[in-house]
Amino acid sequence: MDMEVLSADDYESVHRASRGLAAQYGMVTLNAMMEAWEALVQNVEEGFDSEFVWEYADMLSCRRWLAEAWPVFTDRIRAVRQAELDALDARFQLATVPLRGQADDARWHSRRPLLIVGDTLLDLPGSWVL
Repeated sequence: MDMEVLSADDYESVHRASRGLAAQYGMVTLNAMMEAWEALVQNVEEGFDSEFVWEYADMLSCRRWLAEAWPVFTDRIRAVRQAELDALDARFQLATVPLRGQADDARWHSRRPLLIVGDTLLDLPGSWVL
């Protein structure tokens, strides 16, 4: 992201979003949440460890934060980061399948990793069973 193009209003919108969501998510930054989303997407692409299946919904909190914070950001912040977010979302879509009973085009909160690795004897959540 080219930081030179950002104004004081742009930075303030990020701080406003961070403060507004701090009670639910802790005090985090846009960069930290984008990095966390990228790391989770990569983890899902490479094969999600079945040992962490019950923490998966919590791991999605970085994407939930982005969804809730996005409307608070200035148009400039959204424009600068939208392509990056869209690319991560597209990668996630390809590496996941809808939860049982969800439409094929289900959004991130209604999807699970396509490739699950690790102990295959562990019980999966009912919505993960195809």
